[in-house]
Amino acid sequence: MAIQQRAERTRQEILSAAARVFDGLGYERASLARIAGEARVTTGALVFHFATKADLATAVRGRAHAVTRITVESACLSTEGVGGTAIDKLVLATHALIRLFETDPMARAGERLARELQLTDPGLSGDCPWRREVSRLARFAEAEKALRPGVDATAVAALLGYVITGVELEMRRPHPPGDEFWPANEPRTAENGALRGPAEQRLSRIWQLILPGLVHPTGRPRGA
Repeated sequence: MAIQQRAERTRQEILSAAARVFDGLGYERASLARIAGEARVTTGALVFHFATKADLATAVRGRAHAVTRITVESACLSTEGVGGTAIDKLVLATHALIRLFETDPMARAGERLARELQLTDPGLSGDCPWRREVSRLARFAEAEKALRPGVDATAVAALLGYVITGVELEMRRPHPPGDEFWPANEPRTAENGALRGPAEQRLSRIWQLILPGLVHPTGRPRGA
């Protein structure tokens, strides 16, 4: 039993290390030796658990899928007892995702791997729990007649997918040292118009911009 427990701990440490390396370097630049060093195990011990880099990437993506699915479902469930609409759930779910991407290397690694591996395996593009949930909620919002007439639920889901991916990618961009002191009443840089500040704050600004064009006035979420 003790041996099995040590083996499982080692496996989890390797997975966590692989997530950090994939998140920071991407799939192509990551190596088994680099991941083994990050996990503080020998390459032989790593290969015992994961024979190839592809196996490791698959395991990291599986863990990332699980944590993003749980995050989105939990955000949606938090509104169940207070009559939350599909629009409420969309707003809460997107904020929960951004908080997750800010704090969890596993979730970020899953996103990066999905983008990079999709180039060689296009079938991976539909394999994303949070995108499926966003699409489902957009369809519910349409069924609740919360969207403005003529606004298509599929287009709403696509737009929110672009927004979430864009904010997640922006987290990876290096910012000038003085960027954190950008005045709150001037959230855009003069040179490129990029939003600054914490990622959730950026997302809130984006929601404030797009909600009036998407949502019927009677379907506006509370506090939006």
